[in-house]
Amino acid sequence: MDFLEIHSLLLREPNLLLPLLDLSNINKNNSNFCQVKVLKNHQNLALTDSGKLIHVVKGQLLQQINNSKQNVNAIWVENDFIFHNVFQPNPYEYVAFGRVELAIYDASAVLQELSGQPFFPDLLIDTLKRQEYQSYRYARMLTKSVQERVLEITRLLSKKDEEGYHIPKMMNYLLLSKCCQISPHTAKKAIQGLEQANKIIYKNGKPILIHDSEDLGL
Repeated sequence: MDFLEIHSLLLREPNLLLPLLDLSNINKNNSNFCQVKVLKNHQNLALTDSGKLIHVVKGQLLQQINNSKQNVNAIWVENDFIFHNVFQPNPYEYVAFGRVELAIYDASAVLQELSGQPFFPDLLIDTLKRQEYQSYRYARMLTKSVQERVLEITRLLSKKDEEGYHIPKMMNYLLLSKCCQISPHTAKKAIQGLEQANKIIYKNGKPILIHDSEDLGL
């Protein structure tokens, strides 16, 4: 069995980095190596330019380009790890979607510690795959129609159950416009179109995006 076969068999849920950190000698209570932060809804995460490893413990963290448009270009969810300015400097900033709990590590200390472990190459492979997936998701999204973009982001940011996707109150037209890279007016029209088509219904005054055949596996 070669390396790639072994690599594909390794357990990765919820994330390969979690068990590697647990096996390491890194003291998570040492503030020089790890800081725990809790962000409120729409609160920005301020980071230095030095490399950081961000673990999304709970919630969803939006990554956006730090420019005048501030388009969201990645959405990180529970148990995701973000390598911030580790491999190259990037003009990224982060904002909380709802309440978010984070563990922020000094990346150089973590990588130095983990480099001696036999599964360190797998960690790098997984990291690159995840980064590529996020880039691919948003590049692919720009080839879709406005309604398809809105549907994709709504599903991603909503809580799913047997009724459908329960759309959170904080998901407004401005947020949709950032995530879908459209104007707030266009986002509003797309939502209104989904409501008129009965794809978004209201139960007890709260919006629910109902399942389609794709969601149900039909």
